[in-house]
Amino acid sequence: MERKRRNTRRRATEPEETRIEGTSGSSPWALVIVFFFLASVFLFLRSPFFSVKNYVINGADRVSHDEIIARCSQKSSNIFDFDLDKAEKTILSSPWVKEVRCTRKLPDTIVIHIVERKPIAFAPVGSKIWLIDAEGRVLQEDDGVFSDLVAFTGIQGMLAPGQFLGPEYEWGLKIISGLGPVSRDKVIELNVEGDECTLVLDDGCVVFMGEYETNAEFRLDLLESIIIELEEQGQLAEYIDLRFDKHAVKLRL
Repeated sequence: MERKRRNTRRRATEPEETRIEGTSGSSPWALVIVFFFLASVFLFLRSPFFSVKNYVINGADRVSHDEIIARCSQKSSNIFDFDLDKAEKTILSSPWVKEVRCTRKLPDTIVIHIVERKPIAFAPVGSKIWLIDAEGRVLQEDDGVFSDLVAFTGIQGMLAPGQFLGPEYEWGLKIISGLGPVSRDKVIELNVEGDECTLVLDDGCVVFMGEYETNAEFRLDLLESIIIELEEQGQLAEYIDLRFDKHAVKLRL
């Protein structure tokens, strides 16, 4: 009787043992399938299908497409290896580029969005004339394409493309950038001498702007209103002095 119970107990456990053996036996094949699947995906992603073949460049006018593509050159041609941050940094080193954003467009295209700088003045230094933007970056030698720029005189030292003007010229840049619409049409030159800036209008009037002013908007708004009033009254000024709390205007006789 005892032997019969043992045989019955053994038969009851046999199916469970069989199920366990069956489950463990299928695991290696599943791992092999997963391995080959992942390997296939990896090889596909590394295939020439995902090599960078095209560049779409938006917003570039002064910077040539060839220059931008050359600055993007990298060792690996695979689009997933393409270092977007590195490309943006090298493109930003171009004097004309103010902002840049690079993105991937699968399977083989890099899209580059560029915001270019705009000159606000030309600076005669030595035997050359340079284009300068609002941040004081030297863009290139003046090629005559841009008109209605203000002459920025009094700059000392040598200039080169990509260089930024020193802090001593910040006040002058702030004045040119902040000119009102009427003043902008009248101003033809800004001269820096020491810590002071002086403007010259197209009618020969000299405007003494004085030293750096944190509240530059007030002084520039005042200049705008004075010029408008002079034009409305049909008068010409010999000079306008804005260096002190009480401004002075000397009219021509």
